[in-house]
Amino acid sequence: MMKRLLAALLLLLCCCCAAAGCAQENTQIKHYLLLGQDGYAEDIVEDARTDTIVIVSLDEKYNRVIMTSVLRDSKINNPKGNATKANLIYKYFGFDGVESCIERELGIDIEGSVLVNFENVKPVIDALGGVDIVIDENEFIAIRKILLGRDPNMPKGPGLVHMTGRIALAYMRDRSSGQGDFSRTERQRKVVSQLFDKCRSLSLMELIGVYNQISDGLKMSLGAMDILSALKAGYSLIADGADFVEYHIPQKGTYYYSEVDGSSALDVRWKSNMTRFHELIDNPTEE
Repeated sequence: MMKRLLAALLLLLCCCCAAAGCAQENTQIKHYLLLGQDGYAEDIVEDARTDTIVIVSLDEKYNRVIMTSVLRDSKINNPKGNATKANLIYKYFGFDGVESCIERELGIDIEGSVLVNFENVKPVIDALGGVDIVIDENEFIAIRKILLGRDPNMPKGPGLVHMTGRIALAYMRDRSSGQGDFSRTERQRKVVSQLFDKCRSLSLMELIGVYNQISDGLKMSLGAMDILSALKAGYSLIADGADFVEYHIPQKGTYYYSEVDGSSALDVRWKSNMTRFHELIDNPTEE
């Protein structure tokens, strides 16, 4: 009887090990952080909040670029273990602080980070010929309000709109329409998705030229060779017709509204989001 029990336990253990082996980690993916200061100054401001936090994942295994927005009001423990909002981490702890917090909560390695002032993104959008996006009535009103109605390219109303860099930036800054920051980050991903598609027709040297256009408005934790490696990897994916995948954290059902330091925040269940994020990156995108 004891031998049969031991045999059964051994068989169960082998089955569990085999099952664990089926869930294979994607080792051909590299993650970078894109941090955006949503202000109107032309230069990087050292103590500003990073209202845009995006994980850019270059996935060679499944030939895709995954852009994951981490909502700015997400509650997260800072490097000292104190709860705060995600958009305050860089202000007080710099690149190392943001990278370590995201790595801890999502179980990934960050290759490096780029901090950009959104004002410097406008000429890139213009250089790539602008973007065409459908806007609703509330978004139309918000754009007019942000720009005070003073722009020769101002949309005439809701519907399909061709946006210059200035119009697109106002569109991405809109926080009053839809579901607050969830909708704002979705707008950002829509613009970046179109820019990504436009870059498919560029050569590597032209892509580097686009980078040079905004490099003065960037601050990075990456060295020169790391930057070149990331550009080459990104270009290789673009040239191979990579898919562009949009994602956001927290996911539906993995957070609730609360407060931190007297300010409204999203109380995120990070373990659930880590599990869902790895389900995304370790498996091919569903058709």
